[in-house]
Amino acid sequence: MMRYTSAYHKAIATDKGVFNGSSFHISTDSLHWIWSHSLSITEHGQLFSTDENDNHFLLLHALQSCHVQIYPSGVGSGDRIVRKKNLDPAQDDPPVIFIKTFENEKLYIRVTSKRSFGNLISALVVWSSLKPQGLAKKWYAENKVAPKSSTHEVLVCRFKVYGPIPHKSKNLNIVPGPKAPVYQPRNADHAPATLDQTNLAHDVNEGWFYTMGVLKSNGKLNFISELDGTLLYSLDVCSLLSSEIREVHNSIFDSSNVLFIGYLKELRFNNVIKTTNNLTLDQYYHSTFLTRDGKPFPNNQRIFIEFPLHIDLEDWFVGLNYFSKREYIGSFSANTVIESPPPATDPASGETKPNSHIPHSQSMPSFARSASSRNLHDELQTKLTEFSRDNFKVSKRLTLDIIEARLESASSSEGKIYAEVRMWGLPWSRTAVVNHTSNPFWKEEFSAELPISTQMIHILIKKCSFSDSQYSQGDKVIGTVYVTPDILANKPNSQSSTIAVGGAQGNNIKVQGISAGGMSPGNAFANINADIVRLSIYDASNIPIGKLLIQVKLKEYHILPPANFKPLEKMLLSAPMKDIIEYCNNNVASSDFEEVSLILLDVFQSLGVEESWFKALMEAELINVDKITRKNYISDQRRQEKKTGLGPPANVSSSNNVFNTLFRGSSIFSKSLERYNLRIGQEYLEKVLSDFFNKIADERLNCEVDPRYVRLQARRRRRHPHASIDVYGDESDSESDSDASVDTEEEDRRDAEVKQMIEENMANLNSYCEEIWQKIYMTSNDLPEQIKLQLKNFRVKVELACDPDDKTTALNCLSAFIFLRFFCPAILNPKLFHLTKNHQTGTTQRTLTLIAKVLLNLANRQQFLPHKEPHLVPLNAFLEKETPRVFEYFDKITGRKNDFNKKILDLSHEVKRFDLGLQGDTSNELPTTPYLIDKYLRLTELVHLLTFNSGQLSASASQQQLASPLTTVGNDDLHTISSSVIASPSAYPRSSASASYRLSGSEVPGELRVDDDVYQIGSLEFEKSEFLDLAGDDETEGFIKSLCRADDNIFSFIASNITLKDLQKSSAKLMNKVHDLETYLENGEFPGNYFGYHHNNKASPSSLWEAYTNDVLSRCYLDTSRCCLVFLDQYVPVPPQYKRLVDNALMSLKLKFPEGDPVAIERGIPNSFSTNSLSSVKSTSRNPLKKWFRRNPNPI
Repeated sequence: MMRYTSAYHKAIATDKGVFNGSSFHISTDSLHWIWSHSLSITEHGQLFSTDENDNHFLLLHALQSCHVQIYPSGVGSGDRIVRKKNLDPAQDDPPVIFIKTFENEKLYIRVTSKRSFGNLISALVVWSSLKPQGLAKKWYAENKVAPKSSTHEVLVCRFKVYGPIPHKSKNLNIVPGPKAPVYQPRNADHAPATLDQTNLAHDVNEGWFYTMGVLKSNGKLNFISELDGTLLYSLDVCSLLSSEIREVHNSIFDSSNVLFIGYLKELRFNNVIKTTNNLTLDQYYHSTFLTRDGKPFPNNQRIFIEFPLHIDLEDWFVGLNYFSKREYIGSFSANTVIESPPPATDPASGETKPNSHIPHSQSMPSFARSASSRNLHDELQTKLTEFSRDNFKVSKRLTLDIIEARLESASSSEGKIYAEVRMWGLPWSRTAVVNHTSNPFWKEEFSAELPISTQMIHILIKKCSFSDSQYSQGDKVIGTVYVTPDILANKPNSQSSTIAVGGAQGNNIKVQGISAGGMSPGNAFANINADIVRLSIYDASNIPIGKLLIQVKLKEYHILPPANFKPLEKMLLSAPMKDIIEYCNNNVASSDFEEVSLILLDVFQSLGVEESWFKALMEAELINVDKITRKNYISDQRRQEKKTGLGPPANVSSSNNVFNTLFRGSSIFSKSLERYNLRIGQEYLEKVLSDFFNKIADERLNCEVDPRYVRLQARRRRRHPHASIDVYGDESDSESDSDASVDTEEEDRRDAEVKQMIEENMANLNSYCEEIWQKIYMTSNDLPEQIKLQLKNFRVKVELACDPDDKTTALNCLSAFIFLRFFCPAILNPKLFHLTKNHQTGTTQRTLTLIAKVLLNLANRQQFLPHKEPHLVPLNAFLEKETPRVFEYFDKITGRKNDFNKKILDLSHEVKRFDLGLQGDTSNELPTTPYLIDKYLRLTELVHLLTFNSGQLSASASQQQLASPLTTVGNDDLHTISSSVIASPSAYPRSSASASYRLSGSEVPGELRVDDDVYQIGSLEFEKSEFLDLAGDDETEGFIKSLCRADDNIFSFIASNITLKDLQKSSAKLMNKVHDLETYLENGEFPGNYFGYHHNNKASPSSLWEAYTNDVLSRCYLDTSRCCLVFLDQYVPVPPQYKRLVDNALMSLKLKFPEGDPVAIERGIPNSFSTNSLSSVKSTSRNPLKKWFRRNPNPI
């Protein structure tokens, strides 16, 4: 006979959330009570009342995550009380259980029986711990890395940290830097700046200093003094959520190499189901974020790390996420099995070592066990965390474009303003600083990966405290814009928002991405939830003071575990790339080429076949041009033969025209190569051009050479000698101070003045052009090799497609990429490429525009024409002089000539990447290095792209297999009030493992599936491997295709014949899996989710349910201050007023029941609950609890 550690363990293990009891009093308002003959809780979470005539009334239709509160001596004393049996007024009132469901339905139950009380509480514990309806409510986080018996170093780096400075800081290299932002509550947006100094533990002495960071294989991050090697403090990365390790936008610290690491209280609080947890936001404070010698170290719950190189940030971002808690949407099901712990791998040797088992004490909350026997019992049991869940990751990519604002009373204001994006009480990005006018303009775009529970984004309009346009914590908040969930989800006033939490219907994450069907080809990749909105700006008094124009785009994808993508990955290694290109050209709008090209680039780059991808793109792009070239060549040859009877074609101008315009438009190839070059060459641009742009901004030399603008500048200088000469966009001076009234001598003097200004400006412009061209030319050897390789291949392909006598077209095509799409965009808008801190406006912007124009003409070997741009004709001398070096530059970067220029830039792509040694399935879902490509997100997007109009998705699986047990009750019945009579609860069948969700290929042992064609060749159990997923409707074809996973060369011809149809079939299967899992997880949880495979096997009780029972009761507490049941996660500190339910928590309530219970023992089930504690089961003969185990000889 199985022994239970408490009466609750026994009741939950036996009843599994089902309850039946007799003689209760119920009320909806605690004032008016009615007698109920019996109450029952079904396996579907419905609470029924039954009268003496066996009529059933549905009182509560969904008990998942219900709030349970206990009133020890009853509540309310209304006069109109309908009683079946009046209680003796001389006796104390029996306890009342108050239930409030997640949908806010309320019910009071007065319980007069001790045993009914204990069993009812046990059933409510089960249902209160189960998750309600909605995808976001199935959120959970877990560590995927098994602890190791011995530790070693995974990553070591010298970096700059902003954090608490130890008292003995003589051995620290403290450096100046911008002050880091601190946490500010959401209701303190308009609070004075002094609040930032008193909100948290801001008496902590913080600053920037250099240190050595060491990430250990046990997840500990140690900060060590670089001077004497002493330990400053440590950080346990395993306690962090993956969303609490974030890249910081360049605008915060003027650096793109900064990571945020810390606890985000508001983010964690959003994940809490409020009906089962009474903790406030402040109680989620973690004092042990930093420790030294095992003791808490004073801190502000976060640190910032600035890395010397971006590749260091990438390596550390992946390494830290490896040890953090990964976040998923998932639940248990019939597919649940015990997971074997991942192997521990030594990064140094690559040797796989056996893992030590996790001590149970490390996986339980921090409370003292009441009995040593319970410790031993728990150690021997399988923990719930050792079972797998059906899950997916959620990717929510937000793109926020802050365009402009209109302020009502700012026309005469002075100073500078900017916009700041805040989430979870911290700023994450800022716009450039602009003049405080009535219509400030920014047009800046920010992107961020949002956690699942992000509820609201604040945009603060701030005014600089100082005139130097620098950000400061003392900057005054002018107004606040609230980007609410309905705006993010593009569904106004919807309770099924993708982000809103705590609503009546739960947090339903709307299935985003590309629809699987019903979409027209022209809109195949239309932007999701992209909309331009104008939102009100509110001041401190919540009064609108203006409007902010923004564009919000939210894309959400649900990503299956990596194992599901293995067949597709193997197929893509031999994919028909030209067919994919043709498919995209036919089904994707040209406006979406950039987005689609980036998805495909990331997919093939993460698979290591980007060379083949670019080769296919080039060939597909040039095949039509090659046909035109041959056609033109033949036509010209025939025309020449008719005239002279011999000789080659006289010209190839028509062919050249095609080539000269081909790569200057938008195509998948042009966008792919452009994004690839910018990704690889971002650091190169920063180190070559940043100083040059800062020099232009500081010197502010006038480079205007157009006489029209120079004349306006001269006119403004005469009228305003000390004012700026910026005249672009300002026509006020052109309408005054006319030259009509000026005599001839004055006019000649002014013309001479304009001519002199043009000469000076031309010299300035020529000097800048020579300087930037010199920087580009002298760093030809520093240009990343990956860019050079693609340009080399591109030049070869173009030359093969061109006429043999055409020597210039290939160079023009090269300039279209290296100058038109690489250098010139960075010159025209350096802020967009993080090359400058602020936007370039006025004279500076005009200078950059002229430089870009000159540089592009130089790359095209073209001179300025007198009839088109006469004011730039003097620069033809520069162009003519540098043209030979342009040919030489093109030859060097394409490998036609040896490059003897010395490498003068210290670029990270030259640094050998360190192998982190993060092997195994646990590391597959992490971003790849370099470039932090989320491979499985990109594969998911590719799946959406390939199936958007295929019509291959099957809805029958979702409709038949995944029907919720609640679907047996009609929608009208679900909302039946207590006065309505409905069918008997027995009409609603129990949920079972066979009715729960199954992934493709999963079977429930002992269940015969008559409707399946189990005897068909290719469908046998041993063949249900991952690669058979690509079978589609043809099992035989799938079996043949599965052979391509073999390493034997004999099957290589099969792998080389993968078709686009095969890719679409595999993608359709993945989409079906996602849709089935979404449907399953959208429903609320039921006890049947936790029965597992062994539920139907009576000889083998389910270890999953046992593990679930132990987990629930280990987290269930009684809040003695409010007399309610709560559930705490492992990482949350236990408040002193909380007592664990199984540790005699109910004794503190001093519950009293009438001496004559109307029904002492019901249905022959032993009474397990104590008179005093209602908790622990004792074995001593003196224990008065023993009488509650007697069976009723005459069960009802």
